[in-house]
Amino acid sequence: MEYCAITDIGNLREKNQDAYLMVSNAYGDLLLLVADGIGGGKAGEVASIETVAYFERIFKDSGPFSDIEDVRSFLSYHIDAVNRHILQMSYKYPEYEGMGTTLTGVMITSLGDVVINCGDSRVYGIQDGQILRLTNDDTYVNQMLQEGRITYEEAIDHPKKHYLVKAIGIYEDCLADIHVIETMDRYLICSDGLHSYVSDEEMLEIVLNDDFTLEEKTNRLKDLSLEKGGYDNITVILFKR
Repeated sequence: MEYCAITDIGNLREKNQDAYLMVSNAYGDLLLLVADGIGGGKAGEVASIETVAYFERIFKDSGPFSDIEDVRSFLSYHIDAVNRHILQMSYKYPEYEGMGTTLTGVMITSLGDVVINCGDSRVYGIQDGQILRLTNDDTYVNQMLQEGRITYEEAIDHPKKHYLVKAIGIYEDCLADIHVIETMDRYLICSDGLHSYVSDEEMLEIVLNDDFTLEEKTNRLKDLSLEKGGYDNITVILFKR
């Protein structure tokens, strides 16, 4: 297995509110996460850093897991726990009031792979020359689109396209999506600083170009987003079996 990550402040932001995690436990399980502090919210970078730091602490000593449902239960429990942790920080410290973060990633185990998502960061799977979106954006506009209340064309430039309906630290119940997936050869996990500006096809072309190392691919993805304006923080994790 190979995995690599990069994060960049972008061209316009004053802070990098993104954070990522790549951590394994003693049993060979791997957890890959991207957290994107909510733009415009207070202390978004505190929420994202605290969230990945929490998972780094608890995952190192995790396992062994008995079955894939045990994996799902572990993730569900600790997502609820970190959601309460971020909420409590925002209640306790006025400077953190309203802070929150997305949380998206993959847990890779010998029992199978599990994707988690809360917010609008994304996990992609790359298999048989195709790129597959494995998460659903938890945004108000995407919710309306799925309900048939707006068209795809209306969604593209909708003024509320970045309003989140799920996030860590914003709601008492974060209700993250946690689902077992078909094992993929490669995963790409990223914040919206990448996927909002670089198309799925452009991502796939870079990921499948094996003239480049994994580190070079993460840099190329980041650089392409910067070339397209770099309007947001950019974080990318690439994984290859």
